Amino acid sequence: MSQVLRQAWWAPIAALLLAAQLVVAVTNLGHENVVPILVIALVGALVLAAGLWTRPRARLLGNALIVVGSLFGAFWFWTGYTPVMAVIVIIGVVTSEVRSPARAATTL
Repeated sequence: MSQVLRQAWWAPIAALLLAAQLVVAVTNLGHENVVPILVIALVGALVLAAGLWTRPRARLLGNALIVVGSLFGAFWFWTGYTPVMAVIVIIGVVTSEVRSPARAATTL
């Protein structure tokens, strides 16, 4: 398994979480409280997408955005699947950051 796949095994789940947040936004368009639902779902999807886009160039910023976007996804706890995906993504981001070879300390 390549180094990239070992470090970003959670990325496909993050993409599914992003899609799930968009589905939540679209399916609640007829709801009476549509504005807060749209804001939470779309901001979460946007932040998660920005994190996935930024991570290859700025790893720490990308990881932070992914965690924040995943927390927005965890908000929809009654769906059952979005909080589970959010927890998996957050654990994956944290473990990939801890195990990152680029973060190894060098002594002079």
